[in-house]
Amino acid sequence: MTTVQVTYAGLIKVTRGEAPKELYSHQNEAIKALNKTNEDAFEGLLVLPTGGGKTLTAVHWLLRNFINKNKKVLWIAHRHELLDQALETLQLSAYSSLLSNVSGFRYRIISGHPKHDRPVNIEKTDDIIIASKDSLNSGLDHLLNNWVYDLQEVLLVVDEAHHATAKTYRKLINAVKDNLKERGHANGFKMLGLTATPFRTDESEKSLLKLVFPNDIIFSEHLRNLIAKGILAEPIFENLKTNIEIKQKLNELNARQIKKIEDFDRLPKDIAEKIAQSSTRNNQIVEHYINNREKYKPLLLFAIDVEHAITLNALFKAKKEKVNSDFIVSSVKDLNTGATFSAKENSEKIKKFRDGELEVLINVEMLTEGTDLPKLKTVFLTRPTTSTILMTQMIGRALRGQKAGGTENAYVVSFIDNWENKINWVNPEKLHFEEDAEFIIKGIPSNNRTARLISIEMIEEFARIMDNSIDTSGLEKLDFLKRIPIGIYHFSILEPSEGYEPNPRPYDVLLYDDTEEAYDNFVNDLKLLFQSIDLENREILTEAELEKLWQTAKQIYFPDYETLLGYRDEDVKNILRFYAQKQIPPAFLAFSERRKCDLSIVARHIYDNSLGRRAESDYINSIWNDENSFWQVIFSYNQLYFMKQLDDEIRKITNPDIYGNVSISIPTVIPDTVPIEKLTLYEIKERDIVEYRKIKNAVFAKQTDAKGFITCALSGVKTQMRRDFQIDHIKPMSQSGLTTIDNLQLLTRKAHVEKTRRENIRR
Repeated sequence: MTTVQVTYAGLIKVTRGEAPKELYSHQNEAIKALNKTNEDAFEGLLVLPTGGGKTLTAVHWLLRNFINKNKKVLWIAHRHELLDQALETLQLSAYSSLLSNVSGFRYRIISGHPKHDRPVNIEKTDDIIIASKDSLNSGLDHLLNNWVYDLQEVLLVVDEAHHATAKTYRKLINAVKDNLKERGHANGFKMLGLTATPFRTDESEKSLLKLVFPNDIIFSEHLRNLIAKGILAEPIFENLKTNIEIKQKLNELNARQIKKIEDFDRLPKDIAEKIAQSSTRNNQIVEHYINNREKYKPLLLFAIDVEHAITLNALFKAKKEKVNSDFIVSSVKDLNTGATFSAKENSEKIKKFRDGELEVLINVEMLTEGTDLPKLKTVFLTRPTTSTILMTQMIGRALRGQKAGGTENAYVVSFIDNWENKINWVNPEKLHFEEDAEFIIKGIPSNNRTARLISIEMIEEFARIMDNSIDTSGLEKLDFLKRIPIGIYHFSILEPSEGYEPNPRPYDVLLYDDTEEAYDNFVNDLKLLFQSIDLENREILTEAELEKLWQTAKQIYFPDYETLLGYRDEDVKNILRFYAQKQIPPAFLAFSERRKCDLSIVARHIYDNSLGRRAESDYINSIWNDENSFWQVIFSYNQLYFMKQLDDEIRKITNPDIYGNVSISIPTVIPDTVPIEKLTLYEIKERDIVEYRKIKNAVFAKQTDAKGFITCALSGVKTQMRRDFQIDHIKPMSQSGLTTIDNLQLLTRKAHVEKTRRENIRR
């Protein structure tokens, strides 16, 4: 039989001597923390900023504590470049200073990439398996039967661990963990997550990350400390205005399209083309580099798209200064030859750039995670981004300090187009220097962000009102505050993409007074709804399953959906799809500043003070431009909609018969102040949705047992569905009872009706 040598599996022999790459003090401190944690089973995170040496730290530690003791290691990631980097670091660290008890160790690298192996070839003798999570999931039986089944202890390393909340990661993690546990080796499972960015896009993702890594952060180091030590370079941020006007294109976008840009971090094709094909802008980029060549080189440039990368590369090469440049992209065909640029060609170009043969390397989102470019001095950001993680990774490429083989200073140059502040682009300088920037949960909306999310729904409503062909009289008669949502479910779903792994896609579900209770019961009963669906080995519902779940939920929780303000079938379906992937309810973000958005109060002020046209105009402009108000955000910066709605509110006062109002004048009233527990639950909900939900959840928790069964305080009936129960005052408020947890109980709807009937008889 003919045999050939392969690079995806083999034996790494240990070289005598010291490992050439010495660790810095923060890396040694990390190893001390890991050694202490390793005394028992653990599942925790090692958090180091980009450039702080996560991979090298982990490799040094696992070689000494696992491979050197004949213990096995499974290293997983989501991209083949990260797998290659891990293997390279292992090869360059195989020295007797770390491996004194073994002469060598066997490795296998597995992914869907043609240069890597497949799970079917896993052997018991493999000491370390470096693999993509997708490939291992597809060949999970081979991993378990050929390798894990014989182990009493294993270290699982999750690279770029902020991705580990995806169900495909958790499926793999649990499969290994459960296998050890079933064979009586529960204490033999140890897991280390590596990340520079331990934050996700919403609170539910954060809580899920804590579930995946219950030991939380084992060790972390702050970015500023590494800069002060010279391990990372001092970043110098420069901004260049391109004077490219996006105004006309932006005016053609509605609020939902603008939000889509922010959520998906993708420019519409026509806007991307306008920017990428601007000869003025492209020449400015190239000329700025040439005029500062000695200061900037070598340069890594992040382009908008493939066409932009190709155009810029051609411009660099065409200049008389002869800039040696090239570009790398995930996949592109040569227009002349029809040939596709391969991953091998990309790797060769990256190597040339590392070795100094290329002065400028242009790329489209390729070199963001994992790839080491220690000699890099400058990053050009010619594409804006709304992604905090992507921005952190892009600027991190240039931050190798002098002690790490890099430079003292690193330049981060942003080319800024005129977006008129319509898009919430990430500011690299603000992100970098914000206190504890790396460890703040960046994507969670503030009140302003929540208001912005809400405004998308509102602006579509306003647009319908402005359209004379649509009858919105019923909607317009509603109190304005009733049309402002009390909060929002904000979550992301992994959607299929053209890339190496699915991309998270954000969704929003707005909750109003009329729908809050129905949705709250719905999301808390999701586990019960899914009992009829077998999703053990997958995270995507079939169309038939989704239809069945949606129809069931609609019938149980939203029977009067036709009269519910803001109800949409797609919202219910998206929550079902999210739960299928995550098995947790979506995070609820309360709009706690909602009461500040009552336009009727503004209208009343104008009416009661009989403001003249000039005074009225000045007053309206002052509140519209008030930075502490939510008006611009709620109305998506469209003052025309704001003025139209304000006029409607004034007409409700001046023409009460038309709008169904009773009075046109309200005397001055000084309200009393009372303890919040003297309010009904409904009144608390109106004033403070966060406090309302806190009380509600506490009452349910009080009457829910360990198996999830809720018990009626009067009848003793048990069920797991929240919708079957109503909250009742033990001592009625009519008898001075208070809305406190100890005076609240849960009754089934039937028991509540019976209690009310008896109380009425007694009266």
